[in-house]
Amino acid sequence: MDQLHHFPADHVRPVWREPEDARRELYERLEAFIRAAAAGDINDGEDFPALTLKVSAGVGKTSTALRLLARHGRALLARGHIMVYVPTLELAERAAADLQELDSDLPISIIRGRLASNPDSGKQMCERPDLVEAVTNLVPSVTQALCRVERGGELVEAPCASECPYLLQKDAVGAKIHFLSHSYLEAYPPVDRDTPVALRIIDEKVWPNFCSTTDIFVEEFLRAPEPGFPRELRSDLLIAKTGIVAALQNGADVRNHLMSHKVDKEKLKALSKGETASRDNLDIMPSDSVARVEFMLKKHDRFALFASRKRQALFDLLASKEALGPNRLTLEERPCGSGTRQVIRLYNVTKIERDAPLLMLDADADEAIAERLAPGTGFAKIETKPQAEIVQISDRTMSDTWLLDPEAGTGRRAKVLAIIGREVTRADGSGVLVVATKSVLEKLHEDAGQPVGYEKDEDMRRSLLGAMPRWFGPKMLGVNDYERYRTIVIIGRLQPCIRDIEKQARSLFNDTEAPLSQFTGGPLPEQETVRILHDGSLHAAKVRSHPDRRVEAVLRQTRECGTLQAIARLRLVSPDQPKRVVVLSSMPLLDLPISKLTTLDALFRDLEDEPDLAGYLRMERALRATMGRPVCGTRVSAAGLAADLSEDFTSVNAAKEFRRGRNTIAILDLIGRIAAKNQWPVTRIDLTQQGRGGCATPAVVFAPRSQALSQASRLWADFTARLVTP
Repeated sequence: MDQLHHFPADHVRPVWREPEDARRELYERLEAFIRAAAAGDINDGEDFPALTLKVSAGVGKTSTALRLLARHGRALLARGHIMVYVPTLELAERAAADLQELDSDLPISIIRGRLASNPDSGKQMCERPDLVEAVTNLVPSVTQALCRVERGGELVEAPCASECPYLLQKDAVGAKIHFLSHSYLEAYPPVDRDTPVALRIIDEKVWPNFCSTTDIFVEEFLRAPEPGFPRELRSDLLIAKTGIVAALQNGADVRNHLMSHKVDKEKLKALSKGETASRDNLDIMPSDSVARVEFMLKKHDRFALFASRKRQALFDLLASKEALGPNRLTLEERPCGSGTRQVIRLYNVTKIERDAPLLMLDADADEAIAERLAPGTGFAKIETKPQAEIVQISDRTMSDTWLLDPEAGTGRRAKVLAIIGREVTRADGSGVLVVATKSVLEKLHEDAGQPVGYEKDEDMRRSLLGAMPRWFGPKMLGVNDYERYRTIVIIGRLQPCIRDIEKQARSLFNDTEAPLSQFTGGPLPEQETVRILHDGSLHAAKVRSHPDRRVEAVLRQTRECGTLQAIARLRLVSPDQPKRVVVLSSMPLLDLPISKLTTLDALFRDLEDEPDLAGYLRMERALRATMGRPVCGTRVSAAGLAADLSEDFTSVNAAKEFRRGRNTIAILDLIGRIAAKNQWPVTRIDLTQQGRGGCATPAVVFAPRSQALSQASRLWADFTARLVTP
């Protein structure tokens, strides 16, 4: 069990505000920022200002922002578009509807991609979705390749372009409040580009959208240039290619190494342009027939295109003023098939556009990560204490490997199913949400007699013993569908691949001077951390953490925050009914005040309220071993336990050790609780040895009160038994 401990200074207790105070501060901060954006008086530098708020789920960050958009919307629209980014299109539709209710006269737009469903027709927004998917990433602009483009002063259009619902979004003139998914943070949305942006609001976590890596296989990088590559640049190209690989192999500064071989930034810019000139572009136009587009796609060498783009990205990086540092460009061994291949890897993080005031709202916001996305952003925390009974096990991480073990996994998952069933009964129709990884959910469904079929996601959404199952991941962000549920059961936690987390961290912190530590393999090392209990006390705990704090920050965003985001779906800030959280994982969560710490077996056996769990389990085991005898009972002294329950208490010293810290009354009460739980009749008696004085020996007999004395005489013939007044 975790012990009370003194902790290092970095174990910071959350500063929880009362819900009304938190809502007031949130409103005041948002009001000040949005009012200043509407007035146009907050840009005093090259970039417009940014503000990041870490706000507990349920305080009302989205609803407050919408209320303030209704209040200041017209003043903002006089300056340009308002762009509101949310995780999914579905959430964009909900937010737009909520704002419409607040002010139906505001010009509101929901941006839908070409492959999204058109709410008016039920069909996809684009009539040629297959072609869109085929040419995406192969052409600079899907619109110019398939929809419409100006050539020789004339507009060339596809037959479907004039009535295309996707293009109509782009053709709508004037400022609007646009609601759109996070995916548009990486692409140009179909809006009027002649109108500037007055305000950007990004709701929920977005940093993973901005992290990327580019891998260039070394043997492909060193190949001879494409036939179209300018001949006058080929000598420099060879020197640059071999120089880059040599510098990375030797741990040298790549730019300095190239400079020593007379390849400066101007030559690198020329090599980049040479890549553009050498490409065989996909030659299609909006007026082309489907047959011609498909023919051109078949003959197009997409692999050569992608390889050229990667080389160009590398040349552009080296020709730029951007700092390389030890984390930006590396030589790596990438697993491929049964072996590995060497790759040159570029780590990239895209900064958020700062052409307008930027507001980021996220329950999981991390100050260091926010600074990487929006340098100079203000940062504040507005957090409240979750109002719920929170029960967590402390003895098992409940990893997928443990739960899916081929031999023992079925029995382990049976305990989980039993806990879910009991929570459903306890909730009495008030709703139970179950969240686990997809692989564990699939097995739980199979164990419950409802195998998951071809429609995997739909099948896993089916009721599980009366509970609503969902899985960890981005689709849990911002969802309010379960706020009326009474209980959530968390099973295990997200287990991201450490290599992937390191890649994301290297992308985020790619220009920092300190090299990022790479973990070499095996389980992550254990580090000391804390749990916070409901009464505010801190208890020592251990967690497997990455030794590099930058990687650890990214790991927390996925692993710990994945659990916290799932729990937040119950909206625990100020619930109108009792809420209950059951965390079947020992992973410490500093933002979650624990009401009860227990074990998996205790929870499975409905013993979470047992004050002496270790004593209970041992005493129950000892008593259960005697239940097959004609008469059962035990004295509670050390000598009596050793004599009467000898299979478990093998010596007087073993019994004394068990009794350490447990007085006679505590032992008798413990046995009483065990008997009540197992529905064993039990009667307390005092024993006195015949012909001797002294104190009576407390004992119990597992028999009704009417039979207790006769049973005691059979068990302890040398003693006289007396019933103890209840």
